[in-house]
Order: sequence, then C-alpha cells, then structure tokens
Amino acid sequence: MRILHVCQFLGIGGLEQVLFLLAQEQIALGHEVHLVVYDHDQRWVEKFQKANIRVMTQIKKKKGIDLSMLDQFENIIGDYDIVHTHDLNPGFYFALLKFRMKIQGKKLSFIHTTHGMEHLKLDPKTFIFEALLGIMADKILTVSPKFQNFYQAQFFTKSSKVELIENGTKVPAETRFPKPQKLIDDLNLNPEQPIALYIARVVPLKGQLELIQKYKDLDHQLLLVGPSGDQKYFNQCKENLSSNIKMLGSRADINDLIDLCDYYVSHSFHEGLPISVLEAGARNKPCLLLSIPGHIQFNKESHCVDLFQENEFKDKLETLPEISSKLSTNFRILIEKKYSSNAMTEKVMSCYREVIC
Repeated sequence: MRILHVCQFLGIGGLEQVLFLLAQEQIALGHEVHLVVYDHDQRWVEKFQKANIRVMTQIKKKKGIDLSMLDQFENIIGDYDIVHTHDLNPGFYFALLKFRMKIQGKKLSFIHTTHGMEHLKLDPKTFIFEALLGIMADKILTVSPKFQNFYQAQFFTKSSKVELIENGTKVPAETRFPKPQKLIDDLNLNPEQPIALYIARVVPLKGQLELIQKYKDLDHQLLLVGPSGDQKYFNQCKENLSSNIKMLGSRADINDLIDLCDYYVSHSFHEGLPISVLEAGARNKPCLLLSIPGHIQFNKESHCVDLFQENEFKDKLETLPEISSKLSTNFRILIEKKYSSNAMTEKVMSCYREVIC
C-alpha cells in the first residue's frame, strides 16, 4: 500500500512522535510511506528521513487561508492508495480538495486524525472547518472519547465514520532502565533529591507556571522539557524559576530524560491521550497527573497513575513513593495491552482497508 501522511508542522511534540511510530510500523509491515510537511517548523525532518520515511517539503503555505494549497496538494497526491491528514489545518485543505475533485468526477480517499482540539477555544470559526472536515473525510480517527463524542455530535457527520484509536507508544523489551550519570552531571542535578520530569509545549494550557509555584518550596527537582508555544508565557515561567527547577527547552534525548527522573508529573489542563505520559509509563516511571479526563482514563481498568487535585498536590507527592512500584507495574501492563504502537497501527491499517475497499 502507498500511504501519504500530511501534517502542517514537524516539530518536536506528541503528534510528531505518534506519527513517527505509526510510519515506522507501516514500513515494517511492507508499505511505502511518504510524508508532506508544509510550514516553518520542520525540526524532525531529518529524524523521519533517517527512518526511511520520504519527507516532501516543497509545498509552501501563505498566511491565512491559502487556496493555492489545493493545487499544490493535487499535484503530489498521484497514485497513493490513501492520504492520512493529521490535525485540522491539513484536514481542512483536503476536505476542500476532495469537494473540488468530487465536482470534477475525480476520486480522493483520505482519513483524518484529530490529535488535539485546543483550536476550538482559541478560534471559534474553526467549528465551521471541523464541520466541513466531518462531511468530507472518509474516516475520522480520534485519540480520546471526548474527541469522538464531538464528531459524533456534529449534525452532518456520520457516526459510522468516527473511530476511536488511542495513541500508542513503543514498549521496550527491557524493564530496567539505569539513570544516565552523564546527564545528571551535565544538568548539575543533585542525585540525593527526587527528580520530576514534565514534557509539554510551554503554553498556559499545559500549566507549567502553576507547577513551578508548587515546586518552589519543595526539596524535589523539576525538569520542564518542551518548546515555547507562547513566548510571553515562556518568559514568565523562566522569571519564576527557583534553583531546584530547570527549563530545558526542546530535547531529542527524551528516553534518557525519562530514565533520569524518579517520577513523571503533568499539570496539563487539557489532554486527548498524552503521548509523553505513555512514554514514561512504558519505561516504568510512576506518574503523578492533574485530575482531568485525559488523565483519568488511564485508571479505568486499574490504578495505573496517581491523580491530584490542586489542593492535594503535596499530600499526593508524599505518598507517591509508597505506591510507585504498583503504579508503574500496572501502567506498563496496560500500555502493553492497549496503548502500544503495534495495537495503534493495526487499528489504523484496518481503517485504511475499509476505506479503500
């Protein structure tokens, strides 16, 4: 099968990591996989290319709604069996392109994955774009029940085309991961104090500033990893740091950082299915997460993560060592069963076959 993935950015984030794993799994199954990325953030292009994924970067988007994108996309879709768009921007353009091609008597099969829906709060007009996408996409894949419910409630979207496929992560064969001493030295960390890790874009929705305030008077160390998504907020976080808190920006050594920490923490106010939490769980790290729907879902089958409300963070932190072993064991079992990249890819490929046939 010839597969074309399309995304707007190829920076360092959850969407990119999920797409990277999916493409790798598809190649391992014998499929030909290509990727189009068309906006300025292309930091992971080389990583994809090294994994034998052909990345096309020739398409350029102007600011605002750029209808020239339709011609640019039509020129490259060629004889691909399926086009798979990721997040709203490419999904919107392919919805328009499919509408135009349908009028011209041409066929286009495309599947869309929604990885996040923050845009609905930031820009209300995107509700219209989502409605168009719901009509034109052959399948809409969602990473959380909340996103699934959104599309199934859209008036013109057929419920049968909406599928829930949770994010997956690579589950390593090994179960013990020693702390990288060189990284401890490079980051000037105190090995006698617990180390917490949080990976996310630095934006208000991810709650880094609130987490900084919580750690200021603790004898724990906090590592905040992720690029700035809001420069004003990023600077505000930096101005409020204390000596036990470090902001590391974007990093490529995520697995080493996970192995380095004693536990993973998240203060995100909104999540679909957070890939960084899955990555931490797959490497046997206990997770302490703000109690929101995107985090609560992990505890539906067993006690896998520890959840906190704003006013009980310190109490939860004190009891975490007592239950950390049980949490990490339960979470690893759940990920192997339900959230592996293998399971995710099998479900995606099943949707491809359904659309093509």
